[in-house]
Amino acid sequence: MRPIVRVSCLVALWLCSACEPEPDRAPSYLVGVWETKSDGYADQHIFLDQTRIGFGTSALTADGYRITKIDESREGAKTLFVVSYQDADQTKYQLAFYYEPSGGGRITFKNQDHLIWIKKTATT
Repeated sequence: MRPIVRVSCLVALWLCSACEPEPDRAPSYLVGVWETKSDGYADQHIFLDQTRIGFGTSALTADGYRITKIDESREGAKTLFVVSYQDADQTKYQLAFYYEPSGGGRITFKNQDHLIWIKKTATT
């Protein structure tokens, strides 16, 4: 293959990868570990960092997914977040929840309003 063709192919690959949209980033107030004391879920947690969301019983057993999009809207006095995420096989998922900033933050799933998730405070 001639050098000019090789360079052209490399530039084309670079441009294609540069065109891929960057995933949305979670707002800083959502970043952290979220826990609930609700029956059946007391040993579970949700974690969010700026680009990933995960669910599990410990940091070692949590399933982590790449966040692809975050939509934020207002529904009355509440803020609704819809987090789109995908696994390593590109399977797509969504989680819709309300966020309330009071008391350090609370998350309530849109389809399970009886589950209240509280942001875990850092321990030293």
